[in-house]
Amino acid sequence: QVGSRANLFSRRSQVPGQVAMAMRGGMKHKPPIPFRALEKVRVRPNSLVQICLKRVAENFLTYDNLDKKLGRKQLEDVYAMLDLDMSLPEAATRISDENYWKRRTQAKHRNAQVEKHGMSWKQTFLELDLQEALEKLPITFDYTGPELEALKQQVHASRLHIFQLSIGQFPSHIDLSFLFDALPALCSFSITYGNRRLGMDYERAMFGMKISDAQYLARNIRVSQTLVSLALPCNMIDDELVKVLMGGLSYGHMLTHLDLSHNKIGDRGARRLASLLDPDYCLQTLDLSDNQIHANGCMHLGAHLAENMTCAVLNLRLNRCEDNGVSHLFQDLCVNKYLRTLNLSCNDLTVRCLPYMNSMISENATLTELDLSANPLYQAEAGDAAAGATMSNQFGVFANCLMESKTLLRVDIRQCGLPEEMAEQITTTVKHRELRAKGIPVEAYEKSKVAPVEEEEAPEGEEGEEGVEGAEQVEGEAGEAKEGAAEGAEGEAEQEEKQEEEN
Repeated sequence: QVGSRANLFSRRSQVPGQVAMAMRGGMKHKPPIPFRALEKVRVRPNSLVQICLKRVAENFLTYDNLDKKLGRKQLEDVYAMLDLDMSLPEAATRISDENYWKRRTQAKHRNAQVEKHGMSWKQTFLELDLQEALEKLPITFDYTGPELEALKQQVHASRLHIFQLSIGQFPSHIDLSFLFDALPALCSFSITYGNRRLGMDYERAMFGMKISDAQYLARNIRVSQTLVSLALPCNMIDDELVKVLMGGLSYGHMLTHLDLSHNKIGDRGARRLASLLDPDYCLQTLDLSDNQIHANGCMHLGAHLAENMTCAVLNLRLNRCEDNGVSHLFQDLCVNKYLRTLNLSCNDLTVRCLPYMNSMISENATLTELDLSANPLYQAEAGDAAAGATMSNQFGVFANCLMESKTLLRVDIRQCGLPEEMAEQITTTVKHRELRAKGIPVEAYEKSKVAPVEEEEAPEGEEGEEGVEGAEQVEGEAGEAKEGAAEGAEGEAEQEEKQEEEN
């Protein structure tokens, strides 16, 4: 027993020493603290398949027919690793993956809208890139240099994906035949010759279309078999250039949209363009706004429009058609049954054209939009009672025609000088007709208009109450000031009387 107790005592005496040694050792070899978040993130080496796909992406141009050698998921991984700065001719012919073209488009053209380019990212990038390349061409361009050859290679590589081109500025005057000949699907083309931003380096030759440009364009329009929309705005096109362009437009039997706005076309040019409204053509939209067309040109447009069966939109805004030309146009529109939108704003129309306009509105059953804004229709001379009564009768018939029409859904009569009550009545009636045509309840629309007005009136009422309270406070303060002044005057009078008595 004595021995066992000694052994037990020795063991107990050894325990603190062992614990101390274990603690000293633990300071040197402390176990790591486990973190679950770090345990989930583990760096794993790439698999052999990933290494191979990365190598394929690096040497993409050296492989052919990868779509037949790789699976769909593997091919998507390769496209995701491709360089966005790859040569465009190679990328256009080899890559059809939309995700790749989306990344490349958003990297170079941040504001690109795929909705305007057929919902295809590849088409979006190729069209925008070609437009940018054409807009950057210098005025003095070397036809034999490498730049033109590179541009032709780009056009050839993207030829199956170019459907529309909108060139905002074209400083060069080269022949664009290489575009129309190489693009079999080009259906919409818009171009403006000249520079948009010149600063102090202004030169007249840097603006507008030349005769050589019109000749080249006429040839290209004549050759093209797919062009349906042509826009030539802001090109300083006059009657002589229209004569040259008609050499190609007369062959454009597939044109549906023609935009010649913001030019210098006169009556002779309008007379030539009116032939495009003949039954042999299918023009649906004709925009001649902001030109120099007078009554004679408007008369010819109306004469050809009477038998037309395709044109739905005619824009003659900012011209000089005046009452004479517009009166003939209204007479021809009494027969036309296909025009839906007519814009005659800013054409110096007066009360003399109202009888023809009223008859046109009454007899035409297809016109849905009519813009008459900024025309001095209502001008009653001061002191002439008979003229005022006559105008009142004519405008009464005009208002009744607009309000009783069953087809007019939009009418713009702003800045015509009409009385406010008449203009408001006409606008409200036409707006209600438009809402009913769209299936929108008129009562809901009126309530939505009344609600904001009440909200605006409420703060004004609160401000008025605060103003009344403030006025009352001011009046009270003024009354107190008057009473104090009276008491002070009485006190001064008493002091003066006491001083006199003492004296």
